Amino acid sequence: MDSKLKPLVQGENKKTGSEVAGEGDGGFGFELDFGGKGMRRIYSYNLPEYPEGVAKEIDVKLRFTILPDGTVSKIIPLIKADTKLEFAAINSLKQWRFEPLPPNAKQLDQTVVITFPYRLQ
Repeated sequence: MDSKLKPLVQGENKKTGSEVAGEGDGGFGFELDFGGKGMRRIYSYNLPEYPEGVAKEIDVKLRFTILPDGTVSKIIPLIKADTKLEFAAINSLKQWRFEPLPPNAKQLDQTVVITFPYRLQ
């Protein structure tokens, strides 16, 4: 039996504006909550690597800002977890790119919450 932990997507689309936006190999995934303020398409993303030596089932929840150009900034942990898992999730999220706002739209930052659930498989 493989006891390696991997991030596993759980949950459904929420009426409040959340979106389960991706699911990868082996149950990898995440949940995005746009807080009912409009969703942005993900142009590219990398899921976090599971750090060696960590054997926990835990959710890493981060609040971050999508800038008008689609880049990610201001990443803040909302649920304290294992520091190695937080570090892996933050480093992964820094590389994500979202759809830029159209030039004729108000160029405002957007605050989003993401959850990376890590579960035994």
